[in-house]
Amino acid sequence: MAKARRIKSATESLLQIAVFLEFGVVFFGALALNGLGFYRPGVIAVGTLAAMVILSVVYRLLRYRVGRWVGHLVQLAFLATFFWDVVMGLSALVVVGFWIFGALRGPALDRGLGPEA
Repeated sequence: MAKARRIKSATESLLQIAVFLEFGVVFFGALALNGLGFYRPGVIAVGTLAAMVILSVVYRLLRYRVGRWVGHLVQLAFLATFFWDVVMGLSALVVVGFWIFGALRGPALDRGLGPEA
């Protein structure tokens, strides 16, 4: 017999969507960096792999409170890309905006407050 599926909170779902979008930003950012030729392809591959592993861990931990806090720290690191390149920082800012929306709106939805809240 199949196990009952776990019910996810709205916060967890919204933050997982934000992390999934970050996967896309990291992937396409890696392609852009490789195309610019500023770094060796090996350096880009290692950095991309590390970012993907970190995002995968955050994705799995979002059901727990500590996972959300780790996610907040990852978002701060993502925003730090402004110091590296402004265009990368702007790309990160978009998905961090999704994260902020999920972090603020998700708990309100979990408490049962409707869209008018």
